[in-house]
Amino acid sequence: MRSMRTDMAGLPVRTPRRVFTAAVVAALLLVAASATAQPAAVGWRGKLGGRLDARLAALKASEEVRIGVVLRDTDLPGRRAAAATRRQAVLKRQQSVLDALPTSAFGIRRRYQSLAGFSGWAGPAIIEKLAKHPDVLHVYIDGRVRAATNQGRPLVGAPQAYAAGYDGSTANVAVLDTGIDTDHADLVDDLVDERCWCRGSASPLVGCCPGGGDTQSGAGAAEDDEGHGTAVSGVITSGGAVAPSGVAPEAGVVAIKVLDSTGGGDFSDIAAALDWLLTNHVGLNVKVVNLSLGDGGEYSNPAASPCSGTNTANAIASLTAAGVAVFAAPGNDAHVDGISFPACVADAISVGGVYDAALGSVSWCGATCSSDLCVDEGTAADDFVCHTNSDEILDLLAPGYATFTSEVGGSAATFGGTSAASPYAAALALLLFEQDPSLTVAGLRTLMTTTGPLVTNPANGLSHRRTDVTSLFAICGNGTLELGESCDDGGTADGDCCSSSCQFEAPGSACDDGNACTAVDVCDGAGVCVPGPGLPCDDGLFCNGAESCDTLTGCQAGPPPVLDDGVACTVDACDEVADAVTHTPDDAACDDGAFCNGAETCDLVSDCQAGPPPLLDDGVACTVDACDEVADAVTHTPDDAACDDGAFCNGAETCDLVSDCQAGPPPLLDDGVACTVDACDEVGDEVTHAPDPQLCDDADPCTAEMCDAITGCSNPPIPMCGPAVPVGGAPFVWWVAGLIAAAGAWMLGGRR
Repeated sequence: MRSMRTDMAGLPVRTPRRVFTAAVVAALLLVAASATAQPAAVGWRGKLGGRLDARLAALKASEEVRIGVVLRDTDLPGRRAAAATRRQAVLKRQQSVLDALPTSAFGIRRRYQSLAGFSGWAGPAIIEKLAKHPDVLHVYIDGRVRAATNQGRPLVGAPQAYAAGYDGSTANVAVLDTGIDTDHADLVDDLVDERCWCRGSASPLVGCCPGGGDTQSGAGAAEDDEGHGTAVSGVITSGGAVAPSGVAPEAGVVAIKVLDSTGGGDFSDIAAALDWLLTNHVGLNVKVVNLSLGDGGEYSNPAASPCSGTNTANAIASLTAAGVAVFAAPGNDAHVDGISFPACVADAISVGGVYDAALGSVSWCGATCSSDLCVDEGTAADDFVCHTNSDEILDLLAPGYATFTSEVGGSAATFGGTSAASPYAAALALLLFEQDPSLTVAGLRTLMTTTGPLVTNPANGLSHRRTDVTSLFAICGNGTLELGESCDDGGTADGDCCSSSCQFEAPGSACDDGNACTAVDVCDGAGVCVPGPGLPCDDGLFCNGAESCDTLTGCQAGPPPVLDDGVACTVDACDEVADAVTHTPDDAACDDGAFCNGAETCDLVSDCQAGPPPLLDDGVACTVDACDEVADAVTHTPDDAACDDGAFCNGAETCDLVSDCQAGPPPLLDDGVACTVDACDEVGDEVTHAPDPQLCDDADPCTAEMCDAITGCSNPPIPMCGPAVPVGGAPFVWWVAGLIAAAGAWMLGGRR
């Protein structure tokens, strides 16, 4: 069944001669274009992306915005370190920043494994707190995205590669898109693995993976519910059952769904997928990544945000450093001074579009066609497609309209836009890596940007190389001296049996009969290579896959068993003895190094789980129970103040570590002085000792009673008391008075 795909950004084609419903899917719209270049300003606002900084000024205290956060990375183990070591360091860095935020104040969305960063929802206060954290480098808006969109195979030199024996069978490509039609006849044999990181456009809390969640792995995880990803995958690796063959028909596809049924997606989901590829690209034999998507922006500076410094840009740089080439569509917005993100990332290889044939006059317009976006008056093969975004930083061109390729539902359709150009170039990269396994990404970029014709964009006068690998694949016996050949005599029967002087080699000399599954081939002296015995390929090992022999490429390693179970904290391994893949939980991979929040454990299904924090309460009410993070211990400190009843005279209460509050001994009242009155003064919080002379009474009227607060009682005699009347005292006066009275009486009596 043949049909025409329409462009997901509403970019239909109008032509007075022919009508083509364009499949120019408008460059994965990373809406809310992340952050612009980080300001040079000093302070926390200098860490904010331009769009976030502007948004923050109008954001209410109660409102939240989706953000991406990039953390300081230079002091962490590099990406060449052991994966578990890197993951654990990243986890601790993430946790230290998250722990600095108030509980439940930040809604985590994506927490990456290799990338030092995360994404989520936050309000103004939390955004400011994040930006002020010393381990945070950059905070930017996590924007929404839209999808961008084989007749061009001869144009790029694919037939020459096939004739030379290269079909992409030695490596796999990861396609980040709307997914893939998993049972399409053109693609079903190519599917290596499926993953999904997808949030719906209707609500940030609704997942759009086939199972209904926002993360999924395994069979069916990347089922395409829109069609864009199926078309992109068909350009690369269609088997030719329904649509024409792809450029690298024997390559495997790792299908990763990051876009929903409307073609929309988020920055953070793309970063999560790339982060996963950083860990798993070797095991999956992924050498190329295709991003037929863009945010519709017009960026010309790869060193400015979002082209640099965001989680997505960092992931592309890391994959490139690991030997994985990342191709991206520059977008279909007719920009002449810049290309979209992520194509603008310096390490990405951006691919614009050209026509692959004469198609007459073609008009490109927006969703409503109320006005033309641009018009190409008269078209021919290698004419620049006017809707392609371009600038000096655009790397390549490839066929972008119109490509007949695989369509969701098992059919085929015409597909176009820079979404088609990018997979053309990505597939060619697979062929070049197959030809030279030692080729670096830098060498690949050089090969692809120095071969093929120059095509000029009439809108800005810039010329870009349309990639063509024809001259890079030599065919022995075609009579043309090509790259890597010292001679070619035009013979087709002698295989490689021609010497440097283009003469037949002697009988018995080594040759190649063209069948890689035969060994020890020899020349017969007449230009014919005689096949040797069959080549044994099986090495008897389970963990490197089941080997097979391909007549073009010889013994081929089978795909090794997939080790990754999608649980970050398990140690995934292949047991050669048991012929099985094992997944061993590694609690240490979950350990955040903190004692007081409990011992984290690894669950075989649910990944890292928080452990129960240590029990603080010792059951003694008067102790202060705490967790000592330095000593990794729970402490119980007695607090006498918790027992104090405020009264002085009943003694000072104390806290016992076992028996709780204990009454203290009352204050000692007796001062050892018998004549003092000992008492406790509750008002003055003191013990008093008042002297009481009456307590010193010795019943002697002629002694005085005296009490000293220190020395006690004393009873000094009273002078002139009784027989001994002291002179000068009151008794002495009385005695004198009596004496006078007596004398007077005597005198009166005597006179009588």
